[in-house]
Amino acid sequence: MTTSRRRMLSLLLASALGVAGFVALPSRPAHAQAKPPVTLVVANSQWLDALRGKNLWAAVTKYQQVAPHVTLQQEAIPSADFNDKITTALGAGQGPDIVMMQEGLFYSLAEAGFLVDIGKAAEGAALNHTNEKGVVKGKRLGIAWQRAVYALIYNKKLLDAAGAAVPKDVDGLIASSKAIQDKTGAIGFSSRHQIADLSGWFMDFQSWAYGYGVNWVDGAGKLTLNTPEAVAATAAFKKTFDSGIIPVGDDMPTQRTRFKQKQIGFSIDNSGGTLNIASGGPLASTDLYSAPLPFKAPGAHQQIFLGVSKHSKNQAEAIAFLAWLVTADGQRALRDASGPDALATDVPVTEAFRATNPWADTFAALAVNSRSTLIPGYESKTTPIMRLVMEAVEKVIVAGADPKAALDEAQKQALARF
Repeated sequence: MTTSRRRMLSLLLASALGVAGFVALPSRPAHAQAKPPVTLVVANSQWLDALRGKNLWAAVTKYQQVAPHVTLQQEAIPSADFNDKITTALGAGQGPDIVMMQEGLFYSLAEAGFLVDIGKAAEGAALNHTNEKGVVKGKRLGIAWQRAVYALIYNKKLLDAAGAAVPKDVDGLIASSKAIQDKTGAIGFSSRHQIADLSGWFMDFQSWAYGYGVNWVDGAGKLTLNTPEAVAATAAFKKTFDSGIIPVGDDMPTQRTRFKQKQIGFSIDNSGGTLNIASGGPLASTDLYSAPLPFKAPGAHQQIFLGVSKHSKNQAEAIAFLAWLVTADGQRALRDASGPDALATDVPVTEAFRATNPWADTFAALAVNSRSTLIPGYESKTTPIMRLVMEAVEKVIVAGADPKAALDEAQKQALARF
């Protein structure tokens, strides 16, 4: 049969079927057409975390199965550079669609008008108390990504090999860390200690400050950077630094890698950083333990919010993604990738995770009374205020300055500027 005859028969058959009441499937109506493709750029320093970053990204990209027209794209920025790069980009009218940011940066961007109202994403969601500070001047500008509390973590095998005790105060921390160094050759204690990593260091140091009873403001809301409690906290950090148990010069990513490689005994770290250490070996997660901080008073937590940039050309799609993220499916996807961090809703840590991560329960317990790293009443100004404090601490530990004199100078500068 020739091609022309086949064509004619096909046309006749189609005509006959139409007459007989059979019709071809109609084309999809306009409202059911596939949505145009959209790329959402998501900025987060955690994408760079070994294994944890991969697991978090795998969790959020499950949204692409729900919304196939959306492609999520990482913008991975080191934590030490994150605030400056995001602030500069948004200030220039550029930057990512969605930012996962520490609450200090969140307040600064909110005050500058760089974030849009994302209230629609929260409609019907069972948001918990970690979202309360995401509302600024009556508008929801942020939804909680994670809240990570601080605890004392330790390598139990190194502790046992050294015959050392879990410390309950700074003197005990120094003694047990020295025992580990002397008897195993491992590093005693890891800690941030450099102004080059200001945002990470000041947040870590808040647990020392709060542990010694520091508030940074008095009852009238006036800054008080040079109280006896602040002097005591600075002196305690100086004593620890001088003891020789900290690997001086190593940044925190290097120290966490060394902890992961079973080369460090103790650290004061948040639950997110601890998950990074516990993930992927060579330190088995079952050998990593945690304890309350070696201070009298509760410590700090880091709060991370998600926000949508006013410069995003895909704000509606970005808000739709956040709306999915706070559903039961979205939160379950995040749960194990986030370890024991508190999430936007009260989705529990799984029993399987708890069974293989004996350090998890302590973090959950400490989160009940932990405090924000931000100074009450000075939320958007906390970073520059704490720069003055940490510059004073650096003078104390590096140049041997007197703690009270250094903090007196910080107080003088703070009152003149803020």
